[in-house]
Amino acid sequence: MRWQFVRYLRYAGSWIALSLGLSLALPQSCLAVDNITILLSEDGPAYTEFSSQLSTVLSQGNSKNTVKVLILSAYKSEDLSRNANNQILIAVGTPAMTAMAQKPPAMAVLNVLVPRHTFLKIAKQYGRNQDPHHFSAIYFDQPWNRQLGLVRATLPGRNRLGLLLSKDSAEILTGIQLAAKELDIQINVETATDDSELLPALRRLLANSDSLLALPDAAIYNRNNIPSILLTSYRQKVPLFGFSAAYVKAGALAAVYSSPGQIAQHVAEVIQGLSSNAYLPLPQYPRYFSVNTNTQVSRSLSLEMEDEASLTRKLKSLMERAQ
Repeated sequence: MRWQFVRYLRYAGSWIALSLGLSLALPQSCLAVDNITILLSEDGPAYTEFSSQLSTVLSQGNSKNTVKVLILSAYKSEDLSRNANNQILIAVGTPAMTAMAQKPPAMAVLNVLVPRHTFLKIAKQYGRNQDPHHFSAIYFDQPWNRQLGLVRATLPGRNRLGLLLSKDSAEILTGIQLAAKELDIQINVETATDDSELLPALRRLLANSDSLLALPDAAIYNRNNIPSILLTSYRQKVPLFGFSAAYVKAGALAAVYSSPGQIAQHVAEVIQGLSSNAYLPLPQYPRYFSVNTNTQVSRSLSLEMEDEASLTRKLKSLMERAQ
């Protein structure tokens, strides 16, 4: 059983992908924004699932508005309407966000399926942070209290949480530490500046941690490194918490995440509430989320864990108390 599970983890990296799903529904109403352009970074499954569900709902909500879907590689400036007052562009993924950050700030741009730290970096780099109501985002990642709340609910009494960071993600530490203090969680940190330092840093971290939290940091958690991280943490009997359903399928103990469908639901509600000048809300975390658990991992590590429904209820209750 153990070696079957180890072999299962060795090939886990190929399974990491954004989860899909969740049907959308909005009341029939007239949108103040007439022209909506969805710009996809690429023709990938998560991006196209997001765009198809969002465009369907928006088209049903108002037969007069125009929903156009473009791929970044084929995008041209003339594809957009010249009237910037009644249109919005939804940039899906980091490449699309980066491309639109370099354009003149005439049109409202709402960026989705992008990590918070990447959005803040790009917005600052191109001066778009000066007007967040016209260059905003709904992040892909979850707020720290939501992620750490899942750790607390899943492993009560195990309060040492390990974080493996790259040099580019060190600035996120302050926010995590604030959330950890509120939940009485001890944060242990190791930094790897390149791939050669990753496994030694990970082993040091696991020796002093009860669990490991994966972060949307491509320098650490990428297709090449994920199998080794999962296998090493499993051998040390330290469960890993992921940030997508695919991480749970690949060998993480649990994850709280927002699917493309849930983010599309949030985006649709934002657009529905826009005024005619497309004055966007400030950048924010996704409103809707799901919890997934891996019972095979919990049994292999001899962990007792509540079911997904119970953990979701606990997490929602925690979020309501924090508001």
